Amino acid sequence: MQMSQEEIRTIGVRDIPKYQAREDVIWIDVREREEYLLYHIPGAKNLPYDDMEQWEKRLDKSKTYVLYCERGSLSMMAAKQLLKDGYSVCTLIGGIRAVQERNLD
Repeated sequence: MQMSQEEIRTIGVRDIPKYQAREDVIWIDVREREEYLLYHIPGAKNLPYDDMEQWEKRLDKSKTYVLYCERGSLSMMAAKQLLKDGYSVCTLIGGIRAVQERNLD
């Protein structure tokens, strides 16, 4: 796990199984619903970034949230906000694209 300058924890594609096995971790796909329906990480909830104001207040602060988007930009912005508001959060390096590219190997 790496720490960025903003102190957002990041995980790589190889770390996905380890985080999926944890009961305290919730995966959040911040892409639009249409993108989520095409392909997503199994078990991930679709909570679009544009609706963050509505869904953020429903999150449980005792959980750790792993956020991802297409390439990592939107999820990083969402993670910064959640971290600022006191949530335990990390992002997936490279987003869903990195997962898809890894699955092609």
